Amino acid sequence: MPRKDHLPRQTRQEHITLQPNRSIEFRVTDDFGSFSPPHWHDALEIIYILEGSSIVTLSDRTKTVLPGQFLLINSGRIHTARCPSTGNRSILMQIPDAFLANYLPDPSQLWFSIDYDSTNPEVQKNISQFRRLLLSMMQLHEEMPDGYLLTFQRELFTFLDLLYTKFSEKSPLAHHPMSSRTQTRLDTILTYTQENYQRPITLKEAADVVSLQPEYFCRFFRQNMETTYLEYLNSYRLSRIYRDLIATDLQVGTLAEKHGFTNDKLFHRLFRERFHTTPLQLRKAAREKGS
Repeated sequence: MPRKDHLPRQTRQEHITLQPNRSIEFRVTDDFGSFSPPHWHDALEIIYILEGSSIVTLSDRTKTVLPGQFLLINSGRIHTARCPSTGNRSILMQIPDAFLANYLPDPSQLWFSIDYDSTNPEVQKNISQFRRLLLSMMQLHEEMPDGYLLTFQRELFTFLDLLYTKFSEKSPLAHHPMSSRTQTRLDTILTYTQENYQRPITLKEAADVVSLQPEYFCRFFRQNMETTYLEYLNSYRLSRIYRDLIATDLQVGTLAEKHGFTNDKLFHRLFRERFHTTPLQLRKAAREKGS
């Protein structure tokens, strides 16, 4: 069995929970292998890699984030995230829309974009400042000296001021924030899926959960989640299998059946397509890293 201190963290959920006395979510995590299926946050998200790597897929690209690099994900943007079985250590900061709305005029109309590969010295200077601020906030977060919350807030607002003045623009026409009705529908179906994924779920059953006709439901889900419902269902199943491959010694076939796959050939094909390795090879790599 893997050591308890090498168990992976839970897959990130669509909603964030703020710590007491905190207006944002800020944490340093050690991840020993995880996969988060398509999801979004009502928050601006920053991932900064300290060790290892993270693979993040957005609608238009897949980016491998390496040590010393960070990735900014705009609020409401669908994405998947995977920490390879070799693990990573990272800073995760999530800044809720409601918090930004206290200081910026209609932040839903803003789009934050950073050209990490820019050759402009001023851009690279600002990116270096971002790194310094993130590392400073991490040190405050871990050491908690007297009055650290005041200093943390100072660094946070310096970070946000730099982001707003140097790296924000009007939201592109192609990006349309989800309506509250759409979010409610998606929350309902995603919650239902995560509670029932271990058994077969038909399209009609999923559509009935949100009182839609199956044909319209398929269009609605793909348009808003940028994947089909069946692809999401199988991605969620794979995320649970990925976790248990690393955290338990259960046989691969047992895990596949436990997490809803009744077709062994389909499971192995989807696993290889998603992770570019086999379940046993992934488990072996994770154990070698954790030994």
